Formats: sequence, C-alpha cells, structure tokens
Amino acid sequence: MTEKCTLKKVEPQILKNLLEALLFSSPHPLTIQEMAQITHAEDITQVEQLVKELQEEYEKRNGALTIRSKKEKWQMVVKPEYGTIIKEKMKNAPPKTISRSTLETLAVVSLYQPITKPEIDLKRGTNSAQALKTLLEEGLVTICGRSNAPGKPFLYRVTEKFFEVFGIEGEEELQKMIEMVKNHHGTTQ
Repeated sequence: MTEKCTLKKVEPQILKNLLEALLFSSPHPLTIQEMAQITHAEDITQVEQLVKELQEEYEKRNGALTIRSKKEKWQMVVKPEYGTIIKEKMKNAPPKTISRSTLETLAVVSLYQPITKPEIDLKRGTNSAQALKTLLEEGLVTICGRSNAPGKPFLYRVTEKFFEVFGIEGEEELQKMIEMVKNHHGTTQ
C-alpha cells in the first residue's frame, strides 16, 4: 500500500521549486487552492507565501518571464515587451509542418532509397519536384549521387536528421520496419 504523498513536512525550497515548475508548465492560470491540491501541500498559506516570493524573485531578476496574478489566479508569462517581439519574429518564421505530398515523397525515398526523382514521380503518380525541394531544405533527404539512367538523374536518400526526427535508430532499424510492412501488406511495391 502506498502512502499519500504530502508535502506538509517537505522543506519550503522543494515546495517552491515544485510551484515554479507547475506555474511554468501549466497552460492556464491556477488558483492557490489548485496549486496546493496538485502539489499535495496541506498549508495553503505557505503555498501563497511561496508563490508571492517567486513573483518577487522574478521581478528582481528582471528577465523575460514574470509571474502575475489576475482574479486570484496565478500564471507564469512572458513579459509583454518581449512577447510582442517574439510574436513579430514568429510571424516571419516559416511553418514547420510537412504537407501530405511532402510526407508521401519522404516515405517513398525512405522505402526505395537510393531513388531518382523520375522513380519517385512514377511511384507517387505525380510530380515531386516541390516536395523534394522542401525535403532538401529541411535536411530530411540528401542527394547521394547520380543514377546510370539516361540523363544521369540525382539519387536521393534520407539523412541522419530524418532518423532523429522520426526516432529511428539508423539504417538497420529502418530496414526492419520496411520488412515488417512488406510482411504485413505482402509487398510495398
């Protein structure tokens, strides 16, 4: 049988650290009661005192983050002067989502690498030029040589970044995954 975890007897610094982590990670403002309940702290007065101490520490630090209270709810936020700059910079940043056609192209490259653009187009049934351009820019595929086919088209393969992004250990694990798909569906071709 496990005992209920309470922070009644825990030193204030640990509780303060927990409250700071909670304020940082919460997607919405929290009341003192909610913070006490989440941290299993029994002394609500202590929780309120520690949150106010945190607020003072952040103000003294004069960084980009602050702890604010509004309608008896507390939240860690970016100071408005920095938030405005960040919003402006983020507007100009390119979106980091991959379109369906780009993802299809990436799948074809990973399954049949090394592969040429005409071979990718044939497997997808459509032109893959824009998708390949995006994948090259994102560093998910690379040119790894030229084919002996007429016109000597480039050969494409996935990169180390592909393995990192998709959580695949390496070429060997990718091959095992491809074999599993082939065995499950009969063939990938």
